[in-house]
Amino acid sequence: MREHVQLDALIIGGGVAGLWALHTLRTRGVAVWLVEANALGAGQTMQSQGIIHGGLKYALGGKATEASTAIADMPKRWADAFDGPLQGVQLRSRSCLLWSTGGLGRLAMVGAKLGLRAKPTLASTLPPCLDGVPKPVLDVPETVVEPASVLNAFAHVYSDALIQCDGPGALHLTTHTNHVHAKVRAGTHDVAIDARCLVLLGGGGNAPLRASLGLDPGLMQERPLRMVLARGDVPVLNGHVIKGTKPWLTITTTTDAHGVHVWQIGGDVAERGASMSSDDTIAMAKRHLQEAMPTLTNATLDALDFGTVDAPRFEGKTDQGHRPETPTLIIEGRVCTGWPSKLALAPLLADQIASHVSEQVPTEQASAFEPVPATVPRPQVAHGPWTPRPTLEAGPCETIATWNSEHWARAN
Repeated sequence: MREHVQLDALIIGGGVAGLWALHTLRTRGVAVWLVEANALGAGQTMQSQGIIHGGLKYALGGKATEASTAIADMPKRWADAFDGPLQGVQLRSRSCLLWSTGGLGRLAMVGAKLGLRAKPTLASTLPPCLDGVPKPVLDVPETVVEPASVLNAFAHVYSDALIQCDGPGALHLTTHTNHVHAKVRAGTHDVAIDARCLVLLGGGGNAPLRASLGLDPGLMQERPLRMVLARGDVPVLNGHVIKGTKPWLTITTTTDAHGVHVWQIGGDVAERGASMSSDDTIAMAKRHLQEAMPTLTNATLDALDFGTVDAPRFEGKTDQGHRPETPTLIIEGRVCTGWPSKLALAPLLADQIASHVSEQVPTEQASAFEPVPATVPRPQVAHGPWTPRPTLEAGPCETIATWNSEHWARAN
């Protein structure tokens, strides 16, 4: 390997935001590498519920919000990628169900369709757990992906641009007038990189990276969440429960290492649970599940394994600390810092980054792409938080859910 490598851009952070940015820049002819200090998707990406939102749940008040407008084109962007670099990605579902604890009002249904790409229809078939819910139940064309398969697909296509460094302490960054210099220790390799643009997409890791560069780390906020997992004999269910005209509960389904269904439960439970104990959060989740699906009995819930995962969201800072409705991109000289705010918005953030890099690096000045040498370590894809540690044969697991004793008795 040459002592120094010249790149147009260097991305730090291998979650869905970093890999989408890598894909977008590479398709535009940008010489770019990506450095990951842990595992691809460790943290927010693997904790996400995998829904490619089309904006419907944000427009139930009868008008399109800034969030619903920003996200409206995302299902098509992702669908196009399923025919390209994300070909073969595992889909949890091709649509989401939408229902309300009090029934979806006609005005809300009509208003939700205004200006949105994801047009809902009446659901024709329902899982048994929804037999007792107020009608109508809508079917919304919002794909639900398995996040790990998205990461695997991107990592396969762009393996020649990925570096696994030896942890956060193995990356040193300095800014100069016309470039950013990076020193990366990766196994037996010491890699020196000069990049015209530095792109920070490391989620919560953005703050210490910014501080190391003399940039304000306070432009990021941490929004605490505690997600609930329910494992056992549950049907495949992917959808949103509405209260009034606001999203209240979101449930998606994955499988653990034994092939057993796991419900990821987010929404109001995750937000309120962040300030509660794990046991109290689980008790609240059980109450909410029974309110959302009246046919669920205590016996059914008692037969499931429950666990919680602390899943904080790191985002661009807002005045009131609420979730940003659009991606955040901060540009400071040769450095740009981004947070997509939602998995579905990663392509939009990638477009914004690509526009900035194009301004900094005119086509006639672009560097020739040089692949990362095969001997340099590549990052692995993180495991989901529902994966029990005893079943792992290889690879990192960034978060372990604390399951109840019955789960561990069966898992071992």
